[in-house]
Amino acid sequence: MADYLRLPATCRNLFRVIVETPRGSAAKLAYEPKTGVFEYSRPLPVGNTYPYDWGFVPSTLGDDGDPLDGLVIHQAAAAPGVVIKCNLLGALRVKQRDPDGTKVRNDRYIFCPHKEDAPDEPVATADVPRDLRREIEQFFLSSVLGTGKKIKLKGWQNAAEAKLSLTKGMKSFKRKFADQ
Repeated sequence: MADYLRLPATCRNLFRVIVETPRGSAAKLAYEPKTGVFEYSRPLPVGNTYPYDWGFVPSTLGDDGDPLDGLVIHQAAAAPGVVIKCNLLGALRVKQRDPDGTKVRNDRYIFCPHKEDAPDEPVATADVPRDLRREIEQFFLSSVLGTGKKIKLKGWQNAAEAKLSLTKGMKSFKRKFADQ
């Protein structure tokens, strides 16, 4: 059984994203490391579906204690457990308040498949276009309805800034799991 959490985050200067929830899904799926399976987490609010493949960057750790989140912008829909080697486009900075009142940074990193691995043209090549940014923002704002979570959008990072944040997440993972 694959240990998705410990798969190296990068390969040939590309980031790996493990798909948890495929594009078009009306339910959030989540990887459960103890069993090694992708489990049903919750439905999205009525009428919502994931606009692109959603998952996480392995061997990273965010402020919320989970791997860093990734949205892969492309025209296909993968399946849970598929690993996509990606170019980093940027990140949506998010401040999240959980139902228990805990506030954490929980950014959403935006990727597109590396062109050698995806023969069709990527939706975005060097940045996330303004209209797509607004659509992504609206999706994330509506996706937490009914969960008790509140999110505040804190703006966008370009690819270079987002890479620094991902590198910080990789270092946090190494520190926490160095002895294991």
